[in-house]
Amino acid sequence: MDNNTVKIAIISDLHVMAPELLVNEGPAFERYLNQDRKMLRESLEILDTLVADILEQKPQLVLVTGDLTKDGEKMSHQLVAGRLQRLVDAGIQVLVVPGNHDINNPDARVYVGDNTVPADTITRPEFAKIYRHMGYDENSRRDPDTLSYCRDITDDLTILAIDACMDRLNTFVSRGDARDHCKTSGNLEASSQQWLVDQATAATAAGRKVIAMMHHHLVPHFHMEDTLAAPYMVDGAGQLCQRLVQAGVHVIFTGHLHISDISQTNLREGTMVEVATAAAVGYPCQWRIATCNTAAGKMQLRSMTLNSLPSDPDFAERAREVFKSCIPTMTHGVLTRYWPEITHAIDNYRNKHDFVMRFVDIPDSPEAIAELLLKHLQEPVTQAYITFAEGNEGGSDNQQLINQLIKGVDKVVDQTVRGILRPLTKAALHLRIYGTFKLVLRSILEDLNDIGTSHETVINDHTAIIPL
Repeated sequence: MDNNTVKIAIISDLHVMAPELLVNEGPAFERYLNQDRKMLRESLEILDTLVADILEQKPQLVLVTGDLTKDGEKMSHQLVAGRLQRLVDAGIQVLVVPGNHDINNPDARVYVGDNTVPADTITRPEFAKIYRHMGYDENSRRDPDTLSYCRDITDDLTILAIDACMDRLNTFVSRGDARDHCKTSGNLEASSQQWLVDQATAATAAGRKVIAMMHHHLVPHFHMEDTLAAPYMVDGAGQLCQRLVQAGVHVIFTGHLHISDISQTNLREGTMVEVATAAAVGYPCQWRIATCNTAAGKMQLRSMTLNSLPSDPDFAERAREVFKSCIPTMTHGVLTRYWPEITHAIDNYRNKHDFVMRFVDIPDSPEAIAELLLKHLQEPVTQAYITFAEGNEGGSDNQQLINQLIKGVDKVVDQTVRGILRPLTKAALHLRIYGTFKLVLRSILEDLNDIGTSHETVINDHTAIIPL
């Protein structure tokens, strides 16, 4: 390669679980697996296989966009850093950022049969120490308030690594809090946003192309993601995106949602393209290679799939079946975990639309809502999520699937609306909900970016050429 070309490998959401954390297999670990699509037993072998595949590709740079560990266990971090050190020892620069699972996490556990006990988690300074040679040494410029940093890779390329995690707000029963809770959302204080903008502006003024990476999303990957799946996006994403584009950043690599999807937004100041990379530890088991030509101002992207492991030739297919089988328990687990937030959102909607909502009986427990949704929507939702995660969903005719989802929602509405004004209530709900619902479905299943605007486009999620 010439001096203007940099080959980059991108991996995300490794979720490595140190084998020592599973002292005795039993009901406790099975319960965890049943509500999660991650292939935790194989997570270390997956990382070893990824490292071997990356060494074969011979990139100059590897970006890891967060959630390196299952739940921030110290021994898992030490294991991940040791495996990634093999790349560093081979002369490959590795840069990491934390994900929401990685630091100060109350879910860090040791599994002993039917019980769990707390595992040692890590602090923010410990994260920087463990990954010192992967972005946190003296060759990076550090934000004083977060684990964000800026790193010059060549005379023509700079990486802006963004930490938007909110682990400072995690709560622990062992510390006197009401519940164990790991904060999923992303947020950046004004001072840190300004630091990022200043770094990008300076790099751009020096003639460098700037590529950002962050665990949370900056650009929505479907219509209303910032409302319907707010914990997956950084707070105030639109304004931050605008400021970064003004500063010369037009590409960002992310993870978090375990999907292979490229999303683009067109602003007055320019374009931002977000490349979300799926988790190799769960279906669709993918990672990426990007070849950046800074002189031409372009990046060529291609997806890679981890189809097999040394111990399992059919790993990817088995991961797909595991994912499908987890949908019921995942649905229940998500509703239970976020039940306070869900009830708050329902109450807000009820207050805004009191007349309509007084005739709607929404189940009052996560178990009841899960039963209702799964009864009418399990099969089409499973297929839609798999299609979305795999990427390039716009290349298929998904109208039948959209129709199935709409019929399922119809049945949910039928079961929850009551009273003599039932027809009127249903008509009002249709007016308020269905137009938005169809737009959300189209944006997901037709792979549309900036849906409903003059910039509406479809981007190839696996073999794109992206302007820097």
